[in-house]
Amino acid sequence: MEKLLFIDACISTHASRTKRLCTTYIDQFLKKNPEVTLETVVLRKGKVEPLTKERIIERDKYVERKDWNHPMFDFAKQFQEADYIVVGTPYWDLSFASILKVYVENIMVADLTFKATNTGFVGLCEGKSLVYITTAGGFIGDKNFGYDYMCGVADMFGIPETELIKAEALDIEGFDAEKIMEKAIEEVKQRF
Repeated sequence: MEKLLFIDACISTHASRTKRLCTTYIDQFLKKNPEVTLETVVLRKGKVEPLTKERIIERDKYVERKDWNHPMFDFAKQFQEADYIVVGTPYWDLSFASILKVYVENIMVADLTFKATNTGFVGLCEGKSLVYITTAGGFIGDKNFGYDYMCGVADMFGIPETELIKAEALDIEGFDAEKIMEKAIEEVKQRF
């Protein structure tokens, strides 16, 4: 059975507009693909932790033996096995919420999600596509470094397709945030 993995980095101090777009996309995807199961990872402190010197040393010992049974590899194994990935995160500081970078550090595992060769990286993930969903208070323009970064991650992991879904200018005076969101939601629905 195929799996859709939702990486929820929809950090917000209010009702998350990013989460709203993600929910629309996931609902439409599952309606069109009822045989696909959904797995969700909510990225929060305590659930995913940054790598420290001590954790890297410990991790390297397991990587050397290719022993993926330690819980520190659970996220990487889950990501590696997913057929479809949806990443949801607000546009922050020209990229994304820092917890997403911490998550990527945890899934970037040599010989599990990618392999280094003398000609470059070879992806070991089963993913067919990665959809990156974001919302921004202002205009993103050509400074979408979060999406660019996740495209690089997808390429390194062997995921052939990436797609960006965004709603922007949500906090600019004179712009109607709800109309912008409704338009973005309608565009998501039309993809299916």
